[in-house]
Amino acid sequence: MTRKEVTFTRIIRSRGIAVIISLVAIFMTVQAFAFGKVDVLRDFRTIAFPTPNEWLANGWLSMWANLMVVTGTGALMIFINRQFNLLRTTSVFFAAYFMLTMACVPTVMGQLTASSLLALLIMGAMGLMFSIYNVRPSSRRVFLVFFLIGLGMLLEYTFILYIPIFIGGLGLMRIFKFKKIIASILGIITPAWIVWGLDLVPLPEFPQFEFTPPMMLIESPESWPLLAAVALTLVAGFFLGNFSFLKILGFNAQARAYNGLISLISVATGVFALVNFTNIAFYVTLLNACVAFQVGHFFRMTVMRRGYIIVATLMACYLGIYIWAMVS
Repeated sequence: MTRKEVTFTRIIRSRGIAVIISLVAIFMTVQAFAFGKVDVLRDFRTIAFPTPNEWLANGWLSMWANLMVVTGTGALMIFINRQFNLLRTTSVFFAAYFMLTMACVPTVMGQLTASSLLALLIMGAMGLMFSIYNVRPSSRRVFLVFFLIGLGMLLEYTFILYIPIFIGGLGLMRIFKFKKIIASILGIITPAWIVWGLDLVPLPEFPQFEFTPPMMLIESPESWPLLAAVALTLVAGFFLGNFSFLKILGFNAQARAYNGLISLISVATGVFALVNFTNIAFYVTLLNACVAFQVGHFFRMTVMRRGYIIVATLMACYLGIYIWAMVS
């Protein structure tokens, strides 16, 4: 690499540029909302409480509330990285990248939905899981991990898909014991126990499942930018994740466990998005967050090998999708 390339890479990975990218992402979202490019999402299925996109009737309030949730998720990602040395770097570029990828999907970024709450709750659960690696007296934190998932299930039934993922995470954290399984079961049922035990909401009605032909999404032009963004995220996650895999194998056992859980959540979320394609918007925020960690790994490992070219290309592709969404 030339001296100019090294300087350019350092600038991209700097904290100041991360702040600028995040502010640009917020501006892009506000602009998309102002131009009427944020279509209301109504595919979420709730069990107890109203779906989050019905909490705020005012569209502007919903947008700003979602921006706060997504920004909070990015801040939580930075905290997790700092606390557990996940990416072996203090650069916060990966969180700014996450904000940019979200801004390029205005339909998801421009309104408060269960998608943003999924990412926030799963990141919170993941951080708690990291804190109990090989810690025997950890039943309370295991309870909290699954309490967050149980709470999410009251907002969107699809949270249930992440229960086996975090059960597997107990094994990765070397705490797969009978007491921990009991704590996880109690954590899952406690939110529902509180809500229905205190008669706060009516008893649930099980959602009705209907088969939707995959061609229905393709035949709807307004959904093409969203599908393109998800496809780009899946492709980037696959290739960058595989690139980082061999490097991560050289980490210590604790770091491998941390990155193994992130990879497990990433792969599972990608599969869920493909299988449950009619509810694909629900998975976008978490998928972008997981792949942002992979981008952070890749950028750190290739910082002196022109890795900025791949990262800049990905960002340009997302910006192209944003422009597509704005003009369509």
